[in-house]
Amino acid sequence: MPELVVLREGCGYLSGGVNAGVVWDASGRAVAVDTGGDRDAGRNLLRAVEGRSLRLVAVLNTHSHADHYGGNDYLVRQHPELEVWAPVLEEAVLRYPYLEPFSLYGARPPEALQNKWLMAKPSPVHHVYDTADGELEVAGFRLRVHRADGHAVRQAAVGCGAVCYAADAFFGPEVLDKYEIPFTHDVAGQLDTLARAEGWPYEVFVPGHGPPVPREQLPAVLEANARAVRRATERVRDAVGSGATSDEVVHRVATTLRSPPANPSTYFLLRSTVMAHLAYLLEAGDLQWTLEGGTFRWALR
Repeated sequence: MPELVVLREGCGYLSGGVNAGVVWDASGRAVAVDTGGDRDAGRNLLRAVEGRSLRLVAVLNTHSHADHYGGNDYLVRQHPELEVWAPVLEEAVLRYPYLEPFSLYGARPPEALQNKWLMAKPSPVHHVYDTADGELEVAGFRLRVHRADGHAVRQAAVGCGAVCYAADAFFGPEVLDKYEIPFTHDVAGQLDTLARAEGWPYEVFVPGHGPPVPREQLPAVLEANARAVRRATERVRDAVGSGATSDEVVHRVATTLRSPPANPSTYFLLRSTVMAHLAYLLEAGDLQWTLEGGTFRWALR
C-alpha cells in the first residue's frame, strides 16, 4: 500500500518517479499538488490519501508536463466532483495534450511522439490561476504560489505552512547527474527562478524529482542546478564552434553526453533545450544568426 510521507502537520507527499504533494485539514479534506504521470500514479495517490482517511477535494497542477498531470484523468473519473487547478497558458496543454508534442516537433508530430511520456490523457481544468507570487485559495485551503518559470512556460511552486512543493524549479543532485542537461524552456527564467528560490520562506522543499531538501541544504542544491544550466550553455556555445546549423549543434551536443538520446522523445526534448540555450546566447549577444541560400546557421560573435 503506498503511504504518504508526513513532513509537517497537514503537509506530506507521495514519493515516486514524480513526487505528488498532499495537504490536508483537520476535517480530512485534502488537496493534491500534481498527480504523477499516468493511471497507476493516480491510483497510488488515491490509495495513499484514503489510507490516511483523507478525502481528496482538489488537484493543483504546477505545470503541464505529462509526468505531473497524468494521474488527473484517473482521479477525476473516480471522483467527478474533484476541482482541477492549472496555471495560465499551461492549462491549455492539460485540456489538449497534443500541444506538448506539437510544440516540440513544430508541426503535426509523428505517432512516435504521441506517447504517454509527452501526452497524458486530457484533464478537465475548472480553475486557471496566475503564477505570480501571492496567496491562492484552493477549495478552502490558503496556499502560497511562487513564480517558477524556466523549466516550463508558466510553472508554479506551491507553499503550505513550512513546506514548499517546488515542482521542477530545481532537481535533486542524482537527477542532475542522470540527465546532464536539464530540460528548460527559458534559460534566463530558469536561472532567475534558482536565484529567487533561496528566498522562499520554508523549512523543507519537495522537488518534483528526488528526495525533500531541508532548508540548510537548499543553497548548495540550487547552486548545483545553476552550474548544470551554465554548463549546458557552454556545451551549446562550444557546439556552435566556427558555425553550425541548429541540427548540427544538437548533434554535437548529443555526442558529448554519456547517454545520448536513444528515442525520438528524448531527442526532441534535447533539441528543444538546445534551442532554448541558443536563444539565450543570441539575446546575450554571444551569438548571431544568418540565413543564406535557404540555410539557417548560428555563429559566434
